[in-house]
Amino acid sequence: MPRYMFSIAAYSIGVFIVFLSTVALHLPIKENSGFEVDKLAHGFAYFCFATSVFVALNLDWKFETAKKWTIISSFSLGLLLEIVQGSLLSHRSFEVYDLLANTLGIVFFIFSSKRVKKLLSKAVFL
Repeated sequence: MPRYMFSIAAYSIGVFIVFLSTVALHLPIKENSGFEVDKLAHGFAYFCFATSVFVALNLDWKFETAKKWTIISSFSLGLLLEIVQGSLLSHRSFEVYDLLANTLGIVFFIFSSKRVKKLLSKAVFL
């Protein structure tokens, strides 16, 4: 198994999120802002990102405080991307609902982190 495989996976998911958050998407404009289907995608993406960072910090780096740093880094990425979208990108805007959806994905990670840690401790392939 390649060294730092889980870190590479977490980094790749993070790069993919940054790419999707900054690229100009030509989607139809909706009248109401609030809950839309893309918020589910935000939540799922940040759940996957947080889980992958947690696994990488546990297995590759052996962090004692992996959960804390996962929450901080995942939320920071979401906040930073929303700020960049609102201030530096003309084709994107800051959306509070996106930030809330990102946070909800991180909250789902928090609830599942004990189960993930338990599965990692029983993993045979590691």
